Amino acid sequence: MTKSLKIAIAEGLPPQTLFRLRSIKRALMGQPPPEAPQSAPTPDPDAQSASSAGEVQSAPQEVRTRQTEALERLDAHKISAPYLFFDVDDVLILPAKEIARTLTLSVMYINSADVKGDIAEFGTMGGFTARTLANAMVFDPRYQPNQPLRKLRLFDSFEGLPEITAQVDLESQHVKSGTWSRGGCRVLSAAELRTMVEAIIPPSRVQIYEGWFADTVKQLPDETRFALIHFDGDLYSSTMDALAPCFERGFISKGAVLCFDDWNCNEADPEAGERKAWADLVSRFDIVASHSGDYSIQSTKFIIHSYRGMKPRS
Repeated sequence: MTKSLKIAIAEGLPPQTLFRLRSIKRALMGQPPPEAPQSAPTPDPDAQSASSAGEVQSAPQEVRTRQTEALERLDAHKISAPYLFFDVDDVLILPAKEIARTLTLSVMYINSADVKGDIAEFGTMGGFTARTLANAMVFDPRYQPNQPLRKLRLFDSFEGLPEITAQVDLESQHVKSGTWSRGGCRVLSAAELRTMVEAIIPPSRVQIYEGWFADTVKQLPDETRFALIHFDGDLYSSTMDALAPCFERGFISKGAVLCFDDWNCNEADPEAGERKAWADLVSRFDIVASHSGDYSIQSTKFIIHSYRGMKPRS
């Protein structure tokens, strides 16, 4: 039987040449290098004579690996440095990229961990995070283990921040400086937000609640469950208006992700804003949670394990 051209060429090449070609091929494919040829070279009488005369023979050539290449690049100063790919344009978008990364990974986590419930956002402002969450949800039909598919529930007054009356908020730095005030943070209308998000996931997976948190949360049925909540309500009062009923009615599932967008606002004062609200919620509902780290400029993330009133998975 006629040999294939590939075999014929391989048999016709010297072992060392064939070894080098296979090494290059495996390196390009990200595979470990092949074993070096086992056949020993034909003894050289002159080399044996030189050795017997006390001359030192050269060591066999070292097999090239990724380590070999990496060390050569390092010695030649050809290793990538941050300034080669991180420039002034990246500085301004870094906070947004960090937020997008955390929210996207959080959506992937609740699918991987099979956490029950929908995704909620309290405070939508310009729609960046709502759009980020929707983009992360497009893969749910393949990776969400439980059915039906999650919905994205978006809560906003679409009138900006409410009248600020709580003493905790009135004493906070962002309110005293005027950074936060009634009507602030108003960007999109409900219709504009809907158009933006429904271009990413089907309208059947989107629910928008227009009004103040204290009123819209009351509209939710008792069987509501949340696997992920992104909270961007800024104020202590808004945080309590949204989250206290969610814990009180057992909406938040075991393993759920809770992201606070404005955690480190107000000079990261534990007696102000979302930090103060979270401390009060933990005390009130005996919440047990893991702090999963800060992200971006002022945000942080928790995973909820248990709390008083948590409902069992049905």
